[in-house]
Amino acid sequence: MFIKIIRTHKTNELSAKHIQASTKVSSLADTEPVHIPMITGVLLFLLLAFATATVFVREAWALQCFQIGIYILLAVYLVIGFFRKKEYVAGGIAPWLVYLIPLWGALQIFAHTTASSFETRQAVLRWGSLAGVFFLSQAIGHSTAARRNFLSAFLLFATGMAVLCVTQIVTSQGRVLWIFSSGYPDVYATFQNQNNYAQFIELALPIALWRAVSEGKRAWRYGLASGVLYASVIASASRAGTAICTVELLTMLIIALMTLRNRKTGLPSRSTAAVLVMVPVLAGAFTLAVGWQHVWDRFQGHDPFSGRREFLQAAVDMIEHRPWTGYGLGTFPEVYQQHAVKDFPFYANHAHNDWAEFAADGGLPFLLLVLVPFAMVIPTAVRHPWGIGLLAVMLHACVDYPFPRPGVSGWIFALAGILYMTRESDMHLHRAWREPRDAGSSLQSSSPDRESRPCCQVRQLSLTEAEQETGSHRNFPKEAGPS
Repeated sequence: MFIKIIRTHKTNELSAKHIQASTKVSSLADTEPVHIPMITGVLLFLLLAFATATVFVREAWALQCFQIGIYILLAVYLVIGFFRKKEYVAGGIAPWLVYLIPLWGALQIFAHTTASSFETRQAVLRWGSLAGVFFLSQAIGHSTAARRNFLSAFLLFATGMAVLCVTQIVTSQGRVLWIFSSGYPDVYATFQNQNNYAQFIELALPIALWRAVSEGKRAWRYGLASGVLYASVIASASRAGTAICTVELLTMLIIALMTLRNRKTGLPSRSTAAVLVMVPVLAGAFTLAVGWQHVWDRFQGHDPFSGRREFLQAAVDMIEHRPWTGYGLGTFPEVYQQHAVKDFPFYANHAHNDWAEFAADGGLPFLLLVLVPFAMVIPTAVRHPWGIGLLAVMLHACVDYPFPRPGVSGWIFALAGILYMTRESDMHLHRAWREPRDAGSSLQSSSPDRESRPCCQVRQLSLTEAEQETGSHRNFPKEAGPS
């Protein structure tokens, strides 16, 4: 009897440790003042929204205000974190490479390998602010609720921008917010470039789509948001944006059809089937309302890669001449004329292929510094479909330039940071789910009844975490849901 009591005590103690481990990520917010990450998240969102709202401003003050705001917010947070003596950011080498990106430009300046120290200094400040966004998004994203709230705010902001885009295309006559002259016949919310606007929407559309197919009674809200976001890209007449957003829409519907099934019948539930019909119908209806003829005419163009092809050839030639050091971050416009294969009557501001421009400006090592952190988080984006917008923008960057625009790239780095913290959460939940099973196999002979209860509790906590992340609690069996 005494031996049985000892074994039971050990089993309960071990199970309690497993339950504590399973909730480690979601309970990190409880170990520090709640207002610190909350205020940080609100300020980070406002700064990113400011960068997007002022993306049309050509003067330097808008970009400088965004950068100064990020640096101040980062400094204050680090000072407060120093006194708390604890920070929760993603582990591994890949996310830390992000912080080396601005240091590469500083190294070019000190080594005198840049063609323009001024342009490289500006690029270092821009990359530094983006690295700050990446860090802050991790700092505020250590709990599932915080990540969801930030994504909800981003989705709401993006939907408002989509409504503004469609309205202004019809009524503004090229004036941003009906006030500021843009010099272009059309504006897209606050964007002067339809491709940059489409990249911004590509990040938000999967969030709306995934919630539409997994949120149950609230699905119609996200279905409406999905339709507005998709239709606004069609109205912008961005060819790459239209193709990528269409692929996002179809991919999300296929994922929902394959995963959100009734566990007993193996078939999609009636609510899921209704959403699968509702989302494309709404997207099609809004598209017809805003008109698709303009983008269709652009697809009929004789050579959609005219200009881009010559810019890419020049960038490749620059890489061949300086494959390891590059010509300096931000110096592509300065060096382009030396490697141009064709003269154009317009200014070549970018290579229209960010990955090639990264290698031309910073060499192949710099290309890897930028590419690896984003490539390593792709599996997490696939496991959590709301994050596939990051992969979409990476593909769009092969034919355009989302990264030089903080109004777009700021959200890219914020989403990457949130995905990395989601990966950390997945790892903790996986260990918490697996370790009790291993412990159960060794203690099963002594107290099978008592060991099974904590395992169920650990599974219960894990599923609760997943429900908050995806909003798909209606698809879990009742016995696995929260009590």
